[in-house]
Amino acid sequence: MAITITATPVQNGVEVTEETTTITAAGIAIASTVASAMGISSVSGLSASNVQDALEELAGQNFSQANTPTGSQVNEGDTWYDTDDNQYKIYRETSSGVFQWVPIIVGSADDDSDTLDAGAF
Repeated sequence: MAITITATPVQNGVEVTEETTTITAAGIAIASTVASAMGISSVSGLSASNVQDALEELAGQNFSQANTPTGSQVNEGDTWYDTDDNQYKIYRETSSGVFQWVPIIVGSADDDSDTLDAGAF
């Protein structure tokens, strides 16, 4: 994924597509650069040291697909929107050493769901 930063005197905004992210900022002096050259400070939970790697790392924690995400790219706390069932799920430990995709719902929970309650589940 390529990232382009453009400064123009016309309009502010951010445009994100699958291929590129474009940030337009009026009246701000920004040197032309690429996201991989823009360093970032340590952020909780991220190991990236530049904007490009941080965006890729964050994108790798969220899935939107019909098939269950599996493999080494899936970690505790990742989220998945199951497009087959229209359910939002989180990958978490359900019992000691056992990790599963658990639906997060608003409303009453059954035995295999977590309920959102004031930001907690």
